[in-house]
Amino acid sequence: MKKLKVMVTLPHGEKLFCGEILTAKPDTRGAIQGAFRYTPSYLNHQHRFALDPVNLPLAAKEFQAERPEGIHSVFEDALPDAWGRQLLIKRADLKRNEQNAPKLLEILGQNGLGALSFFSETKNHDLNNFSAPVADLKDLYDAAVKYDAGIMPDKNHMELLFRHGSTPGGARPKGLIKKQDNSLWIAKFPMANDKFSVEQLEAATLELAKISGLLIPDFELVKIGKRKILLVKRFDIADSKGRYHMISMQTLLNAHGYYYVNYSELFEIIKHHSCQPSIDLEMLFTQMVFNVAVGNTDDHLKNFCMLYKNFGYCISPAYDLLPDIYEKKEHTLAFPHGQGYLPPGRSGIEETGRIYKIKNSAKIIDRVVDAMFKWEKVFKKYDVPDQEIKRLKQDINKRIKALEK
Repeated sequence: MKKLKVMVTLPHGEKLFCGEILTAKPDTRGAIQGAFRYTPSYLNHQHRFALDPVNLPLAAKEFQAERPEGIHSVFEDALPDAWGRQLLIKRADLKRNEQNAPKLLEILGQNGLGALSFFSETKNHDLNNFSAPVADLKDLYDAAVKYDAGIMPDKNHMELLFRHGSTPGGARPKGLIKKQDNSLWIAKFPMANDKFSVEQLEAATLELAKISGLLIPDFELVKIGKRKILLVKRFDIADSKGRYHMISMQTLLNAHGYYYVNYSELFEIIKHHSCQPSIDLEMLFTQMVFNVAVGNTDDHLKNFCMLYKNFGYCISPAYDLLPDIYEKKEHTLAFPHGQGYLPPGRSGIEETGRIYKIKNSAKIIDRVVDAMFKWEKVFKKYDVPDQEIKRLKQDINKRIKALEK
């Protein structure tokens, strides 16, 4: 039986051991039995809160993990996705039968995004100072580009990549950066086989989202050689340098895949679990409209999350926003009232606004449309090449037209 202690860092900086994860060895099919229980001291603490208000309410009981991974989904939210997991596995030289979620949490230790840290009775594969000084950004980028292209960096660059690139989420290469003012950022790097200038496109899309009324993290583009790196300020870090606990919509919905959920279910989660539902419902509605307008078809459940702040859960800033560069056409999430996966027109979105009592829903749609009229100007501002703008033009303009009055 493996035991992992779970620590949560509160927004004001206090650290609490909040519970324990218990897991058995994988069976012959790789499935793991596991459970979680809160500590009595945490349950009695004045700042206690449910790590997962749906599946782990505050109670003095053992919660079985009804998942083959052996851990509750909220803990898996702390783990990186494809890029970071690959590096975690290589960093710890894990054999195939060791490449499971409990072992990865043990390796992750204190270095994940969000407020949770994990400690085992054996020695953690823990790394201190896991955000690289901004002066090391070029070396970190060079190491990431080589590794992504299948070229093994030298030992020093590989250590840099292990230390600062193995914990962020997402499928693309990333690293953690600390600026001279001690602010913490995620650096997003190009991939070897990119056919679009993804970093410039994401920066431009974030700018359009901001003009549309969405809450977004601070960001900036940094030029390294001929390529540009996108820096996005971490929104899991509180002003006091404490942490905000993060939980994905995939976890809150107990969804095992991305493809059988629609936006209605996200609205329902916010209605039941947000500490500021009227604000968050409007923000989710705005993001849904913006995703339709810009063509952000990668609107899966891991790209929506809630943060626990001082008074409760609220929706996070919008992140991972891009036009439909892979020409999927269909959105990952279905739209309400049986509208399916293709972008709905204005009347369908207005009906969603009426059902969820979104104040001024028509004005929100107009604000998004007005912002999107500037899309070419904004894309050029962020140095998106003309040929890429041309490739996206038909789809984006068609989407905007469908939302006009």
